Amino acid sequence: MNRWISLGILFVFSVPAAGGDLLDLYRQAKTSDPAWLAAQAGYQAGIEKAPQGRSLLLPSLGLSASKSESDQHVVMPTANNTYRYGTDTYAIQLTQPLYRKQNAAAYAQGIAGANQSEFELETARQDLILRASQAYFDVLAAQDALDFVISEKESIGKQLSLAKRNFAVGNATLVDVHEAQARYDIAAAQQITAANFLEVKKEGLRVLTGNEPGTLARLETKLDLQTPEPADMNQWVETAVNGSQRIKSQQEAVEIARQEVEKSRGGHQPTLDLTASRAYSDAGGSVQGFALETTTNQIGLQFQMPLYQGGGISSKVRESAARLEEANQRLDQARRQVAQQVRESYLAVINGVARVHALEQARSSNERALESTVIGYERGVRTGVDVLNAQRELFRTRLDLSQSRYDYLISRLRLKAAAGTLQEHDLEDINRLLARQSPG
Repeated sequence: MNRWISLGILFVFSVPAAGGDLLDLYRQAKTSDPAWLAAQAGYQAGIEKAPQGRSLLLPSLGLSASKSESDQHVVMPTANNTYRYGTDTYAIQLTQPLYRKQNAAAYAQGIAGANQSEFELETARQDLILRASQAYFDVLAAQDALDFVISEKESIGKQLSLAKRNFAVGNATLVDVHEAQARYDIAAAQQITAANFLEVKKEGLRVLTGNEPGTLARLETKLDLQTPEPADMNQWVETAVNGSQRIKSQQEAVEIARQEVEKSRGGHQPTLDLTASRAYSDAGGSVQGFALETTTNQIGLQFQMPLYQGGGISSKVRESAARLEEANQRLDQARRQVAQQVRESYLAVINGVARVHALEQARSSNERALESTVIGYERGVRTGVDVLNAQRELFRTRLDLSQSRYDYLISRLRLKAAAGTLQEHDLEDINRLLARQSPG
């Protein structure tokens, strides 16, 4: 049993010590995370919607050329002739839209689509900060859990040895020995589970960076607990409603849907284009029997008016109007969800501060309780089971305190992300709370 535990621990700590701190991980993720790289590619594709829409308002120029061979047989009352000749034709044509409602709407859609891509990229960047931080602190929490289990097992092992010695001299009961042995075996099993769980969490870092995480910087013993600033939940909600990239992205989606309605209605509108062309034709023959070379220059206006298209345009207008209503409802939903996320994150930070303070006090109390229980055990007024229970409470409190510290830091980042103000300097502030640890 001990051999397998030792192998498990060796496996956990055999990772190369490339490591680093939170900023190191974030920088690696920016170059390796598939989700972030996909978001960047999506952004590059999205911003092309603006020039595509603008192109519909600009002139178009086309060049055409053709070469043909003709074989004509002409029968007239006075003649019966056959003509064979080749013809070369070249033409260039310019078209400048003067009035096309659909093109103007498509241009506005392109601008909105490019803006939406920028907001979505910013959302993805903030999401990367959150995912990198969550993955980093998940590993630290799992490492803390493993360390606490190892420490608890060592403490139980000492208590087991003491119980066996006291039983041998008649100062302890067999119950104390069996209870200590049972607790030790449970701790050994928990150590294996904690080691496996740590590897699972490290896999999350590998997904982000594509590398082995190595030895990571841990939190300093003293954590600077800060409440949200400003200390007004409604101000945070107002900031989010006005600045959230998610809401701004949905606002652009509404604009795209609105312009789609205009584009659909444009199907009923006339179009007017300015056209200019120059054509050259060189025919080696003709029905008159001689070669013919012509150059034609044209300039004019082209007007088109749709009259009836089977009701398809009216159906398209109704469809796009319904899509616009859908986009408006999704915008309202986004506003409500963002406000909810801000309130939840704000309360999580406030509660996180209180919980960390409470658990720090609980840890101190449990440490004193354990000391008192050990003294009582030495004086014969407490049992070995009492000592084991006190140890268990202390280690559980330490584990809860460790997790609450990480939850508090993540809540700080989530609050700013929900409000749309999360920046890399916020990550730098948290990174300053970390201290590099020596391997092992």
